Amino acid sequence: MDMARVPMQLSRGCIVVSIQVDLSDAVLARFRTDLLDLLQRSGASAVILDLSGIAILDLEEFQALRDTMSMAALMGARTIFSGFQAGVVSALVELEARTDDIDAALNLDMAFEMLAEPEPMAAAEDEDAEDVSASEEQHADAPPLEPPRGD
Repeated sequence: MDMARVPMQLSRGCIVVSIQVDLSDAVLARFRTDLLDLLQRSGASAVILDLSGIAILDLEEFQALRDTMSMAALMGARTIFSGFQAGVVSALVELEARTDDIDAALNLDMAFEMLAEPEPMAAAEDEDAEDVSASEEQHADAPPLEPPRGD
């Protein structure tokens, strides 16, 4: 018996995964192995997980997908979930799924646009570095502070 596989393709240095099959434990395990192997072989800088073909997603399946994407992130890839259907989003919120630390896009086009932008954390670090540099430049011309005199 041949197990269903999750299709993946390399596009613009990014692995695009399109889930169009029912997610069983075996399919999720095979997907994890296939994705991490392809990521290691290709050296891709990002993974987009397109869920537009999924109408129903339970909490355990979502957690398995999150875990796999976390593993890809540990390998250095930026990870983006794409194409959540409204019913899936509603169910995940109702089930109190942890979604606060995932990047998500409405569709594949928007996911690729997100990849063209710097990551939010990296952008914030760059702004902090610019603020420190500007502050140092302002104080470079200022005379040194003198200690208070005891009168």
